[in-house]
Amino acid sequence: MGASLQEHQRWKSSVKSSGKIKAAAIVEAPPAEELKDFVLPSWADFDIGRAPVYWKTMNGLPPSSGERLKLFYNPAATKLTPNEEFGIAFNGGFNQPIMCGGEPRAMLRKDRGKADSPIYTIQICVPKHAVNLIFSFTNGGEWDGPYRLQFQVPKAWRNRDIDFFNQGLTEELSREGACEKAIFPDTSIVIDRCQIMGNLTSEGGDRCELDLVTGCTDPGSPEYNPLANVDDGSCPPYSDSED
Repeated sequence: MGASLQEHQRWKSSVKSSGKIKAAAIVEAPPAEELKDFVLPSWADFDIGRAPVYWKTMNGLPPSSGERLKLFYNPAATKLTPNEEFGIAFNGGFNQPIMCGGEPRAMLRKDRGKADSPIYTIQICVPKHAVNLIFSFTNGGEWDGPYRLQFQVPKAWRNRDIDFFNQGLTEELSREGACEKAIFPDTSIVIDRCQIMGNLTSEGGDRCELDLVTGCTDPGSPEYNPLANVDDGSCPPYSDSED
């Protein structure tokens, strides 16, 4: 779906000013298409562009309510051309598209050398009352999705109806800043500038967090340190044979 030049310019201006994409009224919404239930592919299929989406959890188990999750996107699999300025943005909501949706967030670009195209990542802190994540990807003019990722819920809640989860989710996400804490760009440290609170750039933000803690910042790594905000290289390297 193409966006007009004027809309695209407004999108670009928003990226520059806030560091995340305020897109609800800037770029056309993703088309209403049939949801694609997301099944985890092998890392090899994702790596070579046969599958567009991959995920990793901190504990190696399937995605669960109340846990952390990292999503990977390979635009080569869907031939979605990254935007020259911000690359690929993620737009997603819990249980239904409107719960934290409407504001696509720029994903972190991970370059893989000259032979392979870059992949993009974003981190998700799954709310306790979330039963699924409905999400899409965009370059500002075209969309890929929507996809749906199901979450495992606590055993004590497995017989509850969807109204129970939606009500609890509404309460969780009604707190100030809840959506920014639930869906946020992967850590990207630039040494010559200080880090914005929560690794995010927010409108009107005028304070920098200088309490730096070194360690492994990859939630999918066995060496992950949840208190670290500067990666010291202690994360084991990814293996191409990962599945």
